[in-house]
Amino acid sequence: MRPRWCDNRLCSHADAAAIRIRNRYAALYAARLQPGQSVQLPAAPFLHLFVPRGAVALEGSGALGTADAVRFTATGGQRVTATEPAEILVWEMHATVAR
Repeated sequence: MRPRWCDNRLCSHADAAAIRIRNRYAALYAARLQPGQSVQLPAAPFLHLFVPRGAVALEGSGALGTADAVRFTATGGQRVTATEPAEILVWEMHATVAR
């Protein structure tokens, strides 16, 4: 199944245009951004931002490019702004992984 991208916004697995992952403790968001467009990251105990294509600026951290990733703990609200056409994936997690 090919993912359906949300242009200039984060859409979640609950959105009709998003990927469904069937996990009540996690959400997967996807966005396709053009230069200058930005989205705000959700607040969550755990976040993982991945840039599969393009380049973005992460508020408070700096530049990220293709294949870069950032993990966050107990944070959210930062803006991600495209500096060139980009796609981002964001995993929002509300539980730790069981061992």
